[in-house]
Amino acid sequence: MDVAIIGSNFALKGYLPVLVKIKQYKLKIICSRNIKKIYQNNLYFKNIILENNWKKVFKKNIKIIIIAVPPTLQEKIINYNFKYKKKLIFEKPISHNYLKSKKIVELLKKKKINSEINLTYLNHDLFEKCKSIISKKKLGRVKNYNISWSIKSIDFNKKIKTWKTIEGQGGGIKNIFLTHVLSYCEHFFGPNRLNSVEIKYSRFKGIEYKRYISLKISNPNDIKGKVTVFNKKNGLQNHNIKISFEKGNIQLFTKSKDWTKDFILKVQTKNKITKIKSINNFEDGRSTQIYNMLKKFSKKNNYNNINLGLNAEEINSKIN
Repeated sequence: MDVAIIGSNFALKGYLPVLVKIKQYKLKIICSRNIKKIYQNNLYFKNIILENNWKKVFKKNIKIIIIAVPPTLQEKIINYNFKYKKKLIFEKPISHNYLKSKKIVELLKKKKINSEINLTYLNHDLFEKCKSIISKKKLGRVKNYNISWSIKSIDFNKKIKTWKTIEGQGGGIKNIFLTHVLSYCEHFFGPNRLNSVEIKYSRFKGIEYKRYISLKISNPNDIKGKVTVFNKKNGLQNHNIKISFEKGNIQLFTKSKDWTKDFILKVQTKNKITKIKSINNFEDGRSTQIYNMLKKFSKKNNYNNINLGLNAEEINSKIN
């Protein structure tokens, strides 16, 4: 299938290394505002069309378009595609506004446009193993869980005023990070119900942003959880998931510069402790999960990840 990428930063860092390794896909176009200026003399791109107008991409003979741009632009591109009906892969949040995201998802389904949203952890090998343990009740019923994710964000710590730090444009730790957690919580435990919220704020350059969010959540079968996501200035980011079962415990954790590298799954029962390390084949850990997502995407029509992402956006819309 012929593929086009729209975007420059994560599009080239996360998606490009994956596409050259999957035979089902052939990258034909890379599109961003400055792509010609940066790469027109690079031999690596000699067989790839470099385009700076994203609307022109839709007029080419392309099967799949991968979108990795800020949410406000992503919304325009997805809406533009409704008359072309290209297959789409895009980032979260779907747009900068939950109601607009909901409308987009409704139209994607109505027009039967095969689409997927890149929710990194849903394609992570150890998160899939964790899901299997929960679904098959290998440790019995889930009793409760506690998730803590300390993030080291360059944009917040260096006080860079961009969409990534402005919540109303789809940024902030709520939209960029908490969406991931809420998505995999629903994937693991069932639909999320928000019970309580604690928020701490900081200000810079006229922006008030949430630097700490702590939620209490309940899920079906009386599963209760606590989720805490916060930005810190120093050290490695630390992502720690603890799940308590009737017959044991799971800890899924990493302490790393990378979002998804170096995760360890520790499964503990009365008589045994098992540790499993995560798989990674790329410089940017997220590319490993993109690889898994793209392999699945070529085989089926699926909106599961989009539903989970949209439901996370709905919870986020209630956190003010």
